[in-house]
Amino acid sequence: MSFHEFCRKSSFVDGQQVIGEPGYAIKYANAKGEIFIVNAQDLADFLIFLEKNYDEVKAAWSSVPSRKSVIYEYEEKSYRAIYGVASRDDHLKSISSTGRSQTRPLTSVISKFICYLGGFEYQNVSENSHFDYDSIVRAVRNLPSNIKNLDHADPTKNSNKTKRQVNNHGFVRLPKSFFLLAGVSGSGKTRFVRQQAELTGSLDETYCLVPVRPDWHEPSDLLGYISRLGADGPRYVVSDVLRFIVSAWKEIVAHVETGDGRPEWVGRDLAEIRPFWLCLDEMNLAPVEQYFADFLSVLETRRFLNEEELQQYNADNGVERSYVYSSDSVLKPAIFTQLDSVGESVLRNDLGLVGGEFDGMWDYFRASGIPLPFNLIVAGTVNMDETTHGFSRKVIDRALSIDFGEFFPNEFDQFFDQQTEPVALSYPLVSSANKEDLKDVPADPEGKKTVAFLSGINSLLKGSPFELAYRALNELLLSVACLGPQDDRTLQAVWDDFLMMKVLPRIEGDQEKLAVFDGAGVDAVEPQDILGKLSGHLKTAMAGIWESDRPDLLRVSIVEGETLNVECRSKAKLNWMRHRLQTNGFTSFWP
Repeated sequence: MSFHEFCRKSSFVDGQQVIGEPGYAIKYANAKGEIFIVNAQDLADFLIFLEKNYDEVKAAWSSVPSRKSVIYEYEEKSYRAIYGVASRDDHLKSISSTGRSQTRPLTSVISKFICYLGGFEYQNVSENSHFDYDSIVRAVRNLPSNIKNLDHADPTKNSNKTKRQVNNHGFVRLPKSFFLLAGVSGSGKTRFVRQQAELTGSLDETYCLVPVRPDWHEPSDLLGYISRLGADGPRYVVSDVLRFIVSAWKEIVAHVETGDGRPEWVGRDLAEIRPFWLCLDEMNLAPVEQYFADFLSVLETRRFLNEEELQQYNADNGVERSYVYSSDSVLKPAIFTQLDSVGESVLRNDLGLVGGEFDGMWDYFRASGIPLPFNLIVAGTVNMDETTHGFSRKVIDRALSIDFGEFFPNEFDQFFDQQTEPVALSYPLVSSANKEDLKDVPADPEGKKTVAFLSGINSLLKGSPFELAYRALNELLLSVACLGPQDDRTLQAVWDDFLMMKVLPRIEGDQEKLAVFDGAGVDAVEPQDILGKLSGHLKTAMAGIWESDRPDLLRVSIVEGETLNVECRSKAKLNWMRHRLQTNGFTSFWP
């Protein structure tokens, strides 16, 4: 569908006539029938401007008392303020001036532009202008390289995105917000994390790169520490990571003025909260179990109330929260008690919490410590060679381990002409899977298939050091809920990726450690290896993809009309691991 056709269909909603002329020009009419012309390139530049300056744009919108409760609901004066922000850029003068004189007609055109690029259904600007951040980001991602081809492009055919169930704004929710990217040096692991931050936020605000040092052996290397040197008394030395955590919290909560002029911090709408990407580069240059111990423990305490618990919480507290989140503190409240008033003031300043509007947040941190925010995604890049440390099952169990070369291969023939791109990822909104989370998953609405699949895997691992527990089942069900497979083939693709991320990385050892017996005592037969048993079982359990290809869930094709399929990943990895075991007498998931 071209943009012209999209606008023609949208005219049945609001009656506005919009005509996409050849080249750059787009003609549209106001309520009086007067004709205006806007440049398609200017519309594209305006969306890019909104994305890059969204905090300033939202602040201008927020300053108007008559604004609606959310930014995507149109109100004339508040939207004139938005266009006013764009007036500082000379090449956006036409958008800014028209937006402040013909506010609603232009907003309608821009809304249709966002909907067309983002794959949304146009309603009308009063209900949803799509001026929220995530919608704008999604539209910008789908801008054609040559805006002149706007009326010949069709964003809905650009990839698998329309076939995969994503969140309302086009990002795939991760089932877990801590993952390891392992692969050979130079394959693009760190660049991938940076690219994700660009897709879902702003590098200056939502991305933090921390190179891990080989001499890190305790959590203070990552989170900071109290220094008692000098005559000024104890002072907390703040790390970049701790500042970044506080910045993520500032993203979650919004400062508003109460009726009596008193500042108060309240939770933002989830649609407005960007993910914050913390990249621990070369994470295993130091022993992860030592310097990352506090993180590993606290990661498992992050929790959202489910729908039933939320209803009870609202009834008990007389509130109407749309979500309630909790987490243990990564910086304990006892730290604050060890500082004098000057030390606390210095710490508050170093954390960027100076000012009366931050009083509530600071008081909470002093009383309860600093918990992990739910919008913080921790990505560790790792190389597996003789200079690095291995991972214990404690770490692997708490992470998604991604073999980067398998999931995001370096395809040399596409060096000058890239044909694929990673999907945009975002933080999870569910911590414990339940049937309510799965009810809208067409391929497994009650989770029965998935439970049966993992039960079959675990029966083969029973009695070995590689046996799985409830955490693994919960994370597999969360993966199904997040990716929303539409059919059995895609469901099996979710299982395939889970095997690669959570099950196979646990398995390592020699032939004796990996041996399993059929029968017991005098009835025992010759041992087989676990890998062979798994291969035989999966050939039946994942018959839909074992001998054929399957959809790629983390990459999409950027070639018009093409979908992206790959071979069954776990089959190839199991064969490789088994060959290594038979040849060398020892095997592991990692090269």
